[in-house]
Amino acid sequence: MRWLASPDKLVPVVVAEPPHEPGQKHVSHEAELLTVLLESIADLGVASVHGQDAANRFGVNGWELPPLQQFQYGDLRIELAATTLIVEAESAGGVGNLVKYWPLLRSGTLAKRLVVLHVYMLGSDADYIAHRKLWSFLVDRMTEDLTANGVGRPERWDAQLITYRKGGSLGEVTALLRKTVMGSG
Repeated sequence: MRWLASPDKLVPVVVAEPPHEPGQKHVSHEAELLTVLLESIADLGVASVHGQDAANRFGVNGWELPPLQQFQYGDLRIELAATTLIVEAESAGGVGNLVKYWPLLRSGTLAKRLVVLHVYMLGSDADYIAHRKLWSFLVDRMTEDLTANGVGRPERWDAQLITYRKGGSLGEVTALLRKTVMGSG
């Protein structure tokens, strides 16, 4: 049993887990990816925040969300002098981890440029095609709306989708992360 935090109490919740072979441990692909990404930038001397604690959450002005209901700033957040760099790791598709930044960007409250690197793990070239196309469509709509509201891309924000193969090399992902960190200041 797991516990769900509601605004004022913890509620027990039964969560259906995917079946595992007896003795087989559940593998967190996101955790494995984040370990490699952190190792890839260790020599750059940048601080990072990850996890779901209060230091890695944000609210949207006017939404009045209680702290436990605020959004997580990605699986990895790196605060640079002029940029907040977010890494969202996906092994199950979806666009929620992109769209949550739209109202934050639109609020105009960010002092720094926001860059989201959205990393999808694929088992095959066909994995999450609809999700990836929807992701691109959503970035285009966000760009139109935000530009019309004075939050231009790439000057004030950017979002990039990159994929890697399950069990494959993370060279392209780590190279993009390093390039983004070194070029974002």
